[in-house]
Amino acid sequence: MQPVIEIGNSTLSGDKARGLLRRLRDINWTSGPVALTRQHTVRIAGCTSLDSPVEQGVRYRAQNASGSPCLLEIRWTGEALEILAFELNPSQPVRRLSIGMVCDRKGRICAREIAARVSLESGSTRELEHFLRRVVRSIWR
Repeated sequence: MQPVIEIGNSTLSGDKARGLLRRLRDINWTSGPVALTRQHTVRIAGCTSLDSPVEQGVRYRAQNASGSPCLLEIRWTGEALEILAFELNPSQPVRRLSIGMVCDRKGRICAREIAARVSLESGSTRELEHFLRRVVRSIWR
């Protein structure tokens, strides 16, 4: 039996990855509670890397499910989107997740592991926020 090849899915280019990170940085997202479970939520309190190049990653202040302040970092490794969650001491990540990214036939950026996709061309802030919610849930669950 031959493997099934999905036509139209290609590895995410560096340009598209930087475009995604720029958009995630520029919306400077602040959220009400992002539900992890019925009892646990995470709050996002804005981007801390607004003036930094996206090649160094995009960082958001957060408050984790236990109420402790923490930091969410999203960066492109050249092969995958790496998501890191840091507690008060940002020298050592508490959680780390690497997500493979592809482009679908319509040019949308897709992260299958977290069931998220976003179109950079749409300009939809809501679509970017939905993508970030998926990122938050995936790293803190």
